[in-house]
Amino acid sequence: MRHYKLIKLNATKSTNDKVKMLIKSKKISSGDIVWADYQYKGRGQYKNTWNSSKGKNLLITVYREFKGLSIKQSNYINFVISLSVIKTIEQYIPNDNFIKWPNDILSGQKKISGILIENNIKGKELRNSIIGIGINVNQTRFRNIPNATSIKLVSNNEIEIEQVLKKLIKNIDEYINILIVKNFDQIMNLYNSKLYGRDSCRLLINNEIFQGKVINVNPSGSINVEINGCGIKEYESNRIKILL
Repeated sequence: MRHYKLIKLNATKSTNDKVKMLIKSKKISSGDIVWADYQYKGRGQYKNTWNSSKGKNLLITVYREFKGLSIKQSNYINFVISLSVIKTIEQYIPNDNFIKWPNDILSGQKKISGILIENNIKGKELRNSIIGIGINVNQTRFRNIPNATSIKLVSNNEIEIEQVLKKLIKNIDEYINILIVKNFDQIMNLYNSKLYGRDSCRLLINNEIFQGKVINVNPSGSINVEINGCGIKEYESNRIKILL
């Protein structure tokens, strides 16, 4: 496993925001990780909040710099991180885990992990990524969140959080190496094989709920879904939501 600096915090507003501060002050290098026991303003995609009990879950942000990846290829960061997270979870929960496009990981029908990636572009290339990852590890009660679960709830085992971190970083390195050599087809095939809703799912489109199924996600980050009676259509992530 590569060497990296681990910045451990008892609490922070959000690990992504902490990394931004460290970038600004030039106190962080590519591959370094901020790890917090608690986030009091943790964020998900589209300004959603991330709720977590102190010391119960893995809350990290990984900072990575890249060379030679175009703006169009920046979506692959999300794909390889999703694959890294689901592989980590499968090391504790072998079956029934899925990627819920665009940025959640499910165990069964419940959310076990969320991802928030902020890409910085310079010219026509991806410059760096701020990769926020939350994995529910030992939390067993989720107030006002009915569709959440944790590794402990599913496996019935208390898990050492640092062990989860080490496995996750190893998996991230593995998949980012696949990205660096630009094996895009392998990444897309693996990602699409893990998608939630390929058999059937409910879709929220323009405030209406439809029954359908996920066909695949495109390299651009859009999704193709088959809506019963309406054929296959392509949507961006701000136009459609997959419901549990």
